[in-house]
Amino acid sequence: MIKKSNAFFLPLFRSVLFIIVGLLFAMAANISLEQASQWWSIICVVCNIITIAVLAMIFKSEGTSYKEIIKKEKSNIKEIFLIVVIMLVLGIGGMCGFGFMIYGYVPVTMIQPVPVWLAAINIILLPITVIFAELPLYLGYSLNRIEQITDNKTLAIGYTMFFYALQHSFIPLIFDFSHILYRFLMFLPLMIVLGIIYCKKRKLVPFMIGHAVLDLATAVQILMTSISPALFEMMRSMAK
Repeated sequence: MIKKSNAFFLPLFRSVLFIIVGLLFAMAANISLEQASQWWSIICVVCNIITIAVLAMIFKSEGTSYKEIIKKEKSNIKEIFLIVVIMLVLGIGGMCGFGFMIYGYVPVTMIQPVPVWLAAINIILLPITVIFAELPLYLGYSLNRIEQITDNKTLAIGYTMFFYALQHSFIPLIFDFSHILYRFLMFLPLMIVLGIIYCKKRKLVPFMIGHAVLDLATAVQILMTSISPALFEMMRSMAK
């Protein structure tokens, strides 16, 4: 049985989850949120695992499964390549454009070093957990369910993509208006475009692959700065 509130609750749930886990991590480690931001990728993996577990329970309660959300699709290399390019161009464009607009430079907060062994593990964990937590939630489940419930495609795209962009405002969790605004705006154009494309194609796998490429690139950068913290300091000084 489909519970209509789930479709509207889950997108909001991700943002609340990042806030709660971020606060708990900082309290448990007895560090500030700014210091905790170094560990954002680890916190993200934890939130993704929780999200996957919650999704699995909801799918089971509704008589569906991940297999039905991530349908067997005939996606060709051209489609996948196009999605990867769109995500890279809009992702990097949003990061640079809104970075200069808000800060006057592009922040490098997201590639702060962590212990090398954690950075190495995260090259695998971050992309895998993200693609099974985010895309099935926002696109595969919530967008489709809200459209079915309301018969309003614009509302479905607007609602889910707003919260998809908003969740990034709390990754990492820093209660600073400029940071929250920057992280939200840098992802908003990309999310809107992805929502529109998904509604036309209804193929989730190309988006999962595209997102995995972005997350892999980020994880590799974190590994590089973790191996050589001096590299991060150089990038931070150059950014400012």
